[in-house]
Amino acid sequence: MEYVKANCPHCGKELQIPQDAEQIVCMYCAKPIRVATVLQTQAEAKQDGQQTGENYESLMKQAETLLNDDLFLAQNNIYSLKQNNYEKFFQDYEQSFRPALHAYSLAATEGSDAADRFAHVLFERFLKSLKQEGVKKESDPRFFDFRYLIVAYTIPAIMEYHTPAAEELADRFLAVWNEHYPKNKLGKSTFDQISNGFRKKLCFITTAVCTSLGKGDDCEELNAFRSFRDNWLAKTPEGQAKIREYYLFAPMIVNRIDQSERKERIYQAIWESSLAPCLEKIRCGENEACAKQYEQMVRELEEHWLS
Repeated sequence: MEYVKANCPHCGKELQIPQDAEQIVCMYCAKPIRVATVLQTQAEAKQDGQQTGENYESLMKQAETLLNDDLFLAQNNIYSLKQNNYEKFFQDYEQSFRPALHAYSLAATEGSDAADRFAHVLFERFLKSLKQEGVKKESDPRFFDFRYLIVAYTIPAIMEYHTPAAEELADRFLAVWNEHYPKNKLGKSTFDQISNGFRKKLCFITTAVCTSLGKGDDCEELNAFRSFRDNWLAKTPEGQAKIREYYLFAPMIVNRIDQSERKERIYQAIWESSLAPCLEKIRCGENEACAKQYEQMVRELEEHWLS
């Protein structure tokens, strides 16, 4: 039996495919693959790109053409997004994005600048959507909706492709965004990280800090913050918006801190400078003051760690 190298049309992973098989299942994404179709596509791509390099340009153009406008719109499901429907919303977005990512991944095997080029294409499409929505300032609440879209859907969808080319694309896009918006930086996120954020919400950072300090999940401090979140902060639209931001960005912040050799000292500093004072305000009934201090803490952590 003879084998040839080919990329899975669903996840892009390189496979060793038996030439005489009719259909196989990808060992990475478990999706069915018609061998003849994959081999024919690969042969055509190779033929088109021989000597001239035209295949690379063709694939890059195809990747851009396959980008649906809806991928760049802050749609209504952002506002109704919850733990129990995030997976469904994400799967719909990821499936819409996948054809373009597949074309890009093929192009990336033939051109070293594919990630940088496609990252700029994605960024320009987001800029176009921002302009169409009339968003001119970063202080516009709708600007956060686009940041939310990128962190909860766009970057996780790219990362879900599980290839070095996808990882590079995510890094390059974030570098372009962060250079353009240094006061509203974004970090790399995965589907699992966002899902965890939904579960812990406001207490994601607090949980990480308390864990580092040796406090249990049912400790007095965490219960106080949970009560503050559920019984006061979540009672207003403004508070609900803040919680949405916290559970979106907090997992990325914690992930970056956990990679530091100084994480224990960092968490200790967060406790002393922000969380302990917040807790004291909660105990004194100064909920609004606590909310402001917690928000300031998250902003500072975002600016420092999401770069």
